[in-house]
Amino acid sequence: MQMATRVRIVGFFSVLLLLLSNMVWAQQLADRPRQPPMRTLAYDATQETVVEGTVLSYTAESATPPIGAHLVLQTASGAIDVHLGAARFLQANNFSLATGDSVRVVGVSSETRQGAVFLVRVIQKGGQSLVLRTANGAPLFVARTRALGAQKAQQQEGAR
Repeated sequence: MQMATRVRIVGFFSVLLLLLSNMVWAQQLADRPRQPPMRTLAYDATQETVVEGTVLSYTAESATPPIGAHLVLQTASGAIDVHLGAARFLQANNFSLATGDSVRVVGVSSETRQGAVFLVRVIQKGGQSLVLRTANGAPLFVARTRALGAQKAQQQEGAR
């Protein structure tokens, strides 16, 4: 048998072996139990609700995800964890919260690994109202931070 023919035969069987091993590996992956996908905090505006209650506690920087300002709101149906976003956004808009304040929030309840959290789009206290998210749920504190960063960069360029 010629050398070129032997090389072709060995190459053919090598490719065949590689394909068969990939098929076995794929079957083993398919047979494994599937983990449920990680659920991201999605804001579905069609699921918005209005909740009213009394502030039991306020934390400017919670260690519980999602990171940011949280308050525990006592409602008629029980206490809920409410996520407000960045505390500095609240401060920049002269919006303060304290235990005992009566508030009304508009938002969406979402599940996390730590439990349910209410993502706020609008918060109202007394005659004061503050929009924290866009209509589709994008946090305004992120957009404002970017805008301020761009404004600062323009100011620095102008100073040169």
